Amino acid sequence: MTGTSASGLWPMRRLAELAAGLALAGAAVCWCFVAAPELPALRDWLVGTASRLLRVEQVRVDLAQAELHWLSPWRWIGLRLLLAVLAGVAGYLLFGLTVIGLVAAVAAYHLLGLGLEARRRQVEARRQRALLDAIRFGISVMSRSGGALQMLQALSENGPIEAQPIFRQLLADAQSGQVDLLLGAVRRMRERLADPLFDDLSIVLTLHWRQGGKLVPALEVLADDWNETLRLQREARALRAGVEATVLLLTVLPFVFLFLMHLMAPVLLVPLGKPIGEIVFAVAVGWTVIGYRVLQRMSEPPREERIAFNEAAL
Repeated sequence: MTGTSASGLWPMRRLAELAAGLALAGAAVCWCFVAAPELPALRDWLVGTASRLLRVEQVRVDLAQAELHWLSPWRWIGLRLLLAVLAGVAGYLLFGLTVIGLVAAVAAYHLLGLGLEARRRQVEARRQRALLDAIRFGISVMSRSGGALQMLQALSENGPIEAQPIFRQLLADAQSGQVDLLLGAVRRMRERLADPLFDDLSIVLTLHWRQGGKLVPALEVLADDWNETLRLQREARALRAGVEATVLLLTVLPFVFLFLMHLMAPVLLVPLGKPIGEIVFAVAVGWTVIGYRVLQRMSEPPREERIAFNEAAL
C-alpha cells in the first residue's frame, strides 16, 4: 500500500515542481514588465538585446516573404515559444524525463521554424516566377512604344494572374501618374514584399523615372539574370530534397520511437529516469543534435540577398 501511494504521488510531485518553476518564471517576467517603465534605459537595452538574439528583423522579412502580413514578428516569436513550452511540458509529463521535455520543446520550436521557411520558399518561388513573367510582358508592352506607366497599367489588367494584384495595389497606392507618387508606391510595395526580384525591378524603375535611363534594355538584362538564377535554384532544390527529408525524419522519428517504447515496454525507460541514465541520455542527445545541425547546414538553401540602396541618391 505504501509503495502504491508513493507511486501515485510521484506524478503529482513532478507536476507541482513544474508548476512552481513556471510560476517563478512568470513572476520574473511580470516583474520585468512592471519595472521596465521606471527604467527606460534598461527597457531599451532589453528590447534591443532581445531583438538581436531573436533576429526580429529577419523574422519580419521572412513573414513578409511568406505573405503572412497579418502576423507581426513578436507575435510569431511568442507563438513559437508558447507552443515549444507546451510541447516540452507534454513531453515531460508523458515520459517523466527532463531531457525529453527539453528536447521536445526545442524540436517543436525548430519544426515551426521549418514550417515558416517551407512556406516562405514556396510563396517566394511562385511570386518570383510571376514577377519574371511580368517583366517579360512589360518588355513586350514597352517595345510597342508604351511608357512605364502604361506598362504598369497593362500588368495590373492583363499581366500574369499572380502578378496582377501586386501592380494593381501599386497603382492604387499611387493614385496618380506623377513620378513622386509612383516612386513612393514602389518603395512601399518593396517593403511589403521584401522580395529580391522586386528590389531589382524597383531599382530599374527608379533609375528610369529619376535619371531617364532606358527601360527596355535594363528589363531584358534583369529578366535574363533572374531566369538563370531561378533555374539554378530549381536544380539546387532537387539536389537538396533527400537531405531535407532526412533532417525532417531525424526531428520526428525519435519521439515516435520513444512513444511506442513507452506504450509497449515502459520498463525499458526506467533506467533513463535515474541520474546516471539522464546524464548518458543527455550526452547521446547532444551528439545527435550536433549531427542534426551538420545535416541541416548541408540542406540549408542559399538565400538571395536584398539590395539596400539610397533612393534619394539616385
